Amino acid sequence: MIQNIIAMDMMASPARMIESPALDYQTLAPLLIMFGGACVALLLDAFVRRPARAVVQLVSVFVVLIATMGMLIANWVDGHFSVVANGLLAMDKPTYVAQGALIVFTALSMILFSTRHARRLKTIPESERTEHSEIYVLALFSLFGMMLFTAATNLLMLFVALEVMSLPLYVLAGLALYRRRLSQEASLKYFLLGVLAAAVMLYGIVMLYAATGNFTFAGIAEQSSHTDKPALLVLGVVFVVIGLLFKIGAVPFHSWVPDVYQGAPTPVTAFMAICTKLAAVAALARVLTVAVPLNERQWEIVIVVLAIISMLFGALLTMTQTDVKRLIAYSSITHAGFIMTALVGADQGLLKVGSLEFSVVSSVLIYLAAYGLATIGAFAIVTVVRRESGEEATAISAWEGIGRQHPWLGAAFALYFLSFAGFPITAGFIGKFTVFAVPWLAGYSWLVVVALLVSALAAYAYVRMIIVMFFKRTNITTVVAKPGAAVSIVVVITAVLTILMGILPGPVLGLANSLGGFLM
Repeated sequence: MIQNIIAMDMMASPARMIESPALDYQTLAPLLIMFGGACVALLLDAFVRRPARAVVQLVSVFVVLIATMGMLIANWVDGHFSVVANGLLAMDKPTYVAQGALIVFTALSMILFSTRHARRLKTIPESERTEHSEIYVLALFSLFGMMLFTAATNLLMLFVALEVMSLPLYVLAGLALYRRRLSQEASLKYFLLGVLAAAVMLYGIVMLYAATGNFTFAGIAEQSSHTDKPALLVLGVVFVVIGLLFKIGAVPFHSWVPDVYQGAPTPVTAFMAICTKLAAVAALARVLTVAVPLNERQWEIVIVVLAIISMLFGALLTMTQTDVKRLIAYSSITHAGFIMTALVGADQGLLKVGSLEFSVVSSVLIYLAAYGLATIGAFAIVTVVRRESGEEATAISAWEGIGRQHPWLGAAFALYFLSFAGFPITAGFIGKFTVFAVPWLAGYSWLVVVALLVSALAAYAYVRMIIVMFFKRTNITTVVAKPGAAVSIVVVITAVLTILMGILPGPVLGLANSLGGFLM
């Protein structure tokens, strides 16, 4: 009987075929290479003997990173800029630059992951016991999620990318061998707060769909002007932005930042400190530029208030810290506030400063590049400053005299902190110039004045650290492990680029000049 009914139904109505989406494999190649490489790296653990796993994983990771970067460059040169996968992803110029920066910072972090293979690291006890080869695989999957995050033009894709990015980070944060309890506490706190933020964001996505009937950013922007559910629209936007601000570490969604930065293994902290922030800021910039009508006054006021609170709160707490990693953590909250000052001008399109023409997203990417170089370099040096027991000496008092005993390490660390402060001839100065130019040109000159005052306030903490390293004498015994090739490579690359970007900003500003805005 049932078979007869089905047959009659099929005869009465023409068969409806489900068409698969047309995919531009050339444009999607960087994402496909990254995902495929992560899967292959995962399988390697099953076929490679334990003693060789870490080395094999490290090599395979760099093969994947180089192949992905090569594909990004090839697509840029060939002009493959389009919205792909049925409107789920936008591979435009800002996306390519953000993904390229993510790959570079991930590569530097991976080098730090491999410090146990550097010569003479016997002075670090856990180096002989650390066999976490899975950290490379987890980092690759997280990077894949970050790349999706920067390109997402659909709320569902944005949420999926958020989870792919976040889940490996929750595991990575708990892998420290020293201070294991602190590391696992940080991992659990990051997981619980991250799940809460994801739930809030998902609730916001549901509200936006109920208000506009769209998941796409462009569709939401189109329907928002004549929706009959304005309250749902506003709440939906607020909840989605809260989920993104959590990943950026802006106040009041910052509580996880100091504990996770302190408890996670230092190379992992370096990775998440810049890569997570870069991906989240790129996603937030796209949401505020494409999906949200930011030209309405109430949205601008919200962003301005959050920016000021984040800047001021982060700077004040940075001044009171007695731990290097927590100092950098609270400093990152201040930098999140600086970045948000640029987002106030998200509706301004292209802005001109003399002969320079750049968008909000390009100014933010320049700032993140400068911040990322200083952050990874600083954490690289933290990995080699140890107590006699072999544990990292992160107390600021333990750094007294380090600059005199090890001048090149002290000079590099001072350079990174000067870049944080926005000192001239460093990359940080160029980053602050481009970010503060946006609110200035958008009519928020008073906000720039506030940001400059906060910068001066935060500079106190950075200068204090430099004074501790070079001008204080102490009897505290701190062991500085001889930096192996891994740490040396990271420090040299980040220090050189920090200086070059500061004294020769032309190429970076030229790239910003050519980026334009988001496709959608």
